[in-house]
Amino acid sequence: MNLLVLLAGSLGGLGVFAAMSQLIPGGPRLGAALERIHAAGTQELQQPPSRVLVRQIAAAMPWLPVPAADLALLGQDRERWVASKIVCGLAGLGAVPLVTVIVTSAGYRPGWSIPAVFSVLLGGAMFFAPDLVTRVNAAERRTDFRYALTSYLDLVVLERGAGAGPTEALEAGARIGGGWAFARIEAALDAARKAGRPPWEGLAALAGQTGISELSDLADIAAVAGHEGARIMQTLAARAESMRAEALAATKAQAGSRSTTMVVPIALLGAGFLLLLIFPIVYRTFG
Repeated sequence: MNLLVLLAGSLGGLGVFAAMSQLIPGGPRLGAALERIHAAGTQELQQPPSRVLVRQIAAAMPWLPVPAADLALLGQDRERWVASKIVCGLAGLGAVPLVTVIVTSAGYRPGWSIPAVFSVLLGGAMFFAPDLVTRVNAAERRTDFRYALTSYLDLVVLERGAGAGPTEALEAGARIGGGWAFARIEAALDAARKAGRPPWEGLAALAGQTGISELSDLADIAAVAGHEGARIMQTLAARAESMRAEALAATKAQAGSRSTTMVVPIALLGAGFLLLLIFPIVYRTFG
């Protein structure tokens, strides 16, 4: 029993320390800031110990599958994602021993095998919980990005109709629109311009990072227009219309699936209402 108490305390303390080290930012380091200013940006800021530890743990687990496209779309890095998995796993491991200690202090003495099995199962489930959260959030962001991309195509078509070239139309459409999706597109175009590359290469790089195939199609259309001078107004307008049709079909399918799932609770509610009606008769008849 003493060993179980020590294990629960150590796991709980380690989980609290890891969570607090990630939630509470470290204090500013004046020496590192001055060195960075004098070195003209050649040296990096000194990393906090928790960040270094997480980076070492992430480097020690190259076999861990990382959803790189989802993290890039959400604006997160691999170290933060690994840190969330470690914190959740430690919290799951320490939850069952903590509950066992509380139950034992109340007078009930369970065996050690059941809490150990549940602790391992809960720790494993909590370790993989950030994967599910990242996947769901990335799917929602991709849907929002596709909606914004449809509006972006319309803006590019309008700019092309006003006489702008392919490069100017792509950059002007990103500047006009608002929201995080337009900001990501504008940042990709700006990075391509600073690197001396055409804008469609920046869009293709952004599509490869985020896993959005529609953005890659736009990059291919713009590349053809830039290299061969083809007219892209009709192509972009048709692509925007097809994306709207796909989004409408997906919305209808989602609404239909939700309507189907509502049949079960409605049927259960009706069955419960019928049981409530016939219960007095059955009780008086057989009671």
